[in-house]
This record gives sequence, structure tokens and C-alpha cells, in this order.
Amino acid sequence: MSRKSAPTPRVSALTDTHAVYGWISILLHWITAIFLIALWLLGKSILNSDAAEIDAKRALHVSFAASIWLIVAFRIAWRFRSGHPQVRGLTVRTHNIAKTAHYIMLVLLIVMLVSGPVMVWAGGYPVVIFDTLSIPGPIGASDVLRESAWSVHSGAALGLLILVVVHIGAALKHLMFHSDDTIVRMLWPGKNTESQ
Repeated sequence: MSRKSAPTPRVSALTDTHAVYGWISILLHWITAIFLIALWLLGKSILNSDAAEIDAKRALHVSFAASIWLIVAFRIAWRFRSGHPQVRGLTVRTHNIAKTAHYIMLVLLIVMLVSGPVMVWAGGYPVVIFDTLSIPGPIGASDVLRESAWSVHSGAALGLLILVVVHIGAALKHLMFHSDDTIVRMLWPGKNTESQ
């Protein structure tokens, strides 16, 4: 009499495993990516605007940034908590390089999450979200601190932009020249379960 093999335990599609990103990671990745690209474009447009448009665009940039602040903070905390699944077909060396780049991007995001509000508060203003919610600053106005926060914020934005371009380029390289699941794993959980 043959014995039936035990059924394979089903892994939740919400959370990450050692080899697969879950829905939480996937959604946080794309939501953050879309908002950060929009914020970067809006931030760059402030520098090229007429004097009459600068305040309105800056207020919109601050409102968008503040409204997704908690989402981005949760995304950072989630990634540090969950680690980085190793995709099927990716070498350990490539995985470690990608993981390091991701962690640097997260650190730059943290810098931007802190320096953005500091820049506003050091200018003597509250952080206002779409004219509905005002968050007063815990610090007083300081031109020196405002300029320093602006330099840090813009430097982190530039560093993040460079890494995002490299990140996209590497993903496209894997899509076109490799037979691994680098792209697929960020679109649907469980598509690269062969490595589990």
C-alpha cells in the first residue's frame, strides 16, 4: 500500500519568503516608485518655475510628500524587517550587489523623509497638507539649518535618482539578456516559486 505524500504547505501571498516577494512588498514598491517619480519631477519643476508659480508648486510638493510620508516610512521598515528574497537564477554576488543598492536607496529615502520637513520647519513654516492639515514645527526658524537641510535633501534626491536609473537599467538587462525572474517577481507573488 503506497503512502500519500504530505501536501506542501501553502505560503501566504501577502508576505515575503526567502525566494519570493509577497503582495505587501510588491504594492509598496510600485506605490513608492510612482509617488517618488512624481515628487522628483514636481521638485525639479519648482527650480524652473516663474516666481508666481514657485510657492504653489512648493506647497503641492510638500503636500504630496507629507501625504505619503507614512507609506514610505512603512515601506522602509517593511524592507528592513523582511530582508531581500533571492530570486531564482540570480548569483549570490549579483544578489548581494542588488541588496546593497536597495539598502542605500532606503537610507537615502530616510534622509529625504527627515530633511524635507526640517527644511520647511527651519523656514519658519508648518508642514501643510493640501490646506487641510497643518503640522507645526518642533524647531524654530533658522536660515543656516534650512540651507543645510535643502543641500542634504537635494543631494539625497540626486543620489536616489542615480540609483533608480541604475536599478531600472539592471532590471531591463535581466529582462533582455538573462533567464531569471528579476522582473516577474516584482509583478506577481509566487511566479518564481521554483527556487523555494
